[in-house]
Amino acid sequence: MSDLHIKYAPILRFHKDEKFFPMRAEDMLAYSTLHVKGQDKAIVPRGQLNVNTLAQHGRSPDVFLRSIKTGPFFSQDVVSEWGEGALEMVYRWAAANPANLAESLARKAYSWFTPKNKDAAQLFWWNQLVTPLLGGDMKSTSGEELPRLVLPLATQDSAVEQYEAARSGYAYYYRQVEDGDYFCLQYWFFYSFNNWGRGFAGMNDHEGDWEGMMLFFRKRNGRPQEPPAYITFADHESRQTKPWGHHGVTLVGTHPVGFVGAGSHATYPEASSHVLMKLYNLVDQATGDGLTIDHDDWVHRVDLDETRWFGEYKGSFGTRFWLPLAQARNLLQVVLSGSIYGALVGLKMPAEIELPGVSAPRGPVGPHRPQYANPVAWAGVPAQ
Repeated sequence: MSDLHIKYAPILRFHKDEKFFPMRAEDMLAYSTLHVKGQDKAIVPRGQLNVNTLAQHGRSPDVFLRSIKTGPFFSQDVVSEWGEGALEMVYRWAAANPANLAESLARKAYSWFTPKNKDAAQLFWWNQLVTPLLGGDMKSTSGEELPRLVLPLATQDSAVEQYEAARSGYAYYYRQVEDGDYFCLQYWFFYSFNNWGRGFAGMNDHEGDWEGMMLFFRKRNGRPQEPPAYITFADHESRQTKPWGHHGVTLVGTHPVGFVGAGSHATYPEASSHVLMKLYNLVDQATGDGLTIDHDDWVHRVDLDETRWFGEYKGSFGTRFWLPLAQARNLLQVVLSGSIYGALVGLKMPAEIELPGVSAPRGPVGPHRPQYANPVAWAGVPAQ
């Protein structure tokens, strides 16, 4: 059972223009600095950051890594790259009560892969962002292109340079856990940078990117029964779950094939340009016409449960950006027409906005990752 992750090791196929591939998170630490919210100077400088110093200084959710040498380091530098549509979308999102957002409105925009998976639309991370837009509230962007939450080109170029100098071979993290009626084999892939927005006309850019794939084995007498019963492909905090022998799942022997979205690194079961939001032409180009990582190309196969620092580190795997309300209002007043800005003035707002899309995600371990602790429920695997 301990070698099950090798027997079923995934094969990943990438877009021909992909620049980032799964790596050890430890390799990114070597060229990163550690920061804490509210302080301009790094608390751990470049060259001194490793798993030990990270465990020592990284127990607060307000800390974050920074892996780029050039690029926006503050929220005002980020939003200066955005048009009025993106600013207004984020402002309305911050004012909305997520519990009151109408999921039915969001689902109208999605062209999902099969009718069976339509309910998974509610899991997309940008769902809460676009709901005011879909409801017709955003006059400045109605009928126009979806606002993109991008970082400057210099940020992407710096990320490419740092990644290429530090990578030490392809890596996956794995975890084997019992959950209800199933034995779950999890594969986690870490990418140092997501350039989906800037590089491939996607939704957003950010440092640090965690994606993955999961296999579910039925249990008998406490042991997994082979082959797996189901496989789940993770994409944008959503997922597709299919039976192991489904015609839409590609297998090479015992090894499942995942097709990786260009820049977004979402994992799909089929090679295609996947339409995620038909209304706004939001597409994930998982064409598989570039580099292939075969099942025996993985240099590092790391047991996630034995990598303690992932559980100890509470921060994010890249820069996070907080925009104070006063700055947000000033920016909106400058870029928006008087009538649109006036409609926003009365909205009840938090003291600050953590910029969505461009703020880096946290790691794979913790309550923020339902697929880690409760994979069966998250994946929608049926009870036996």
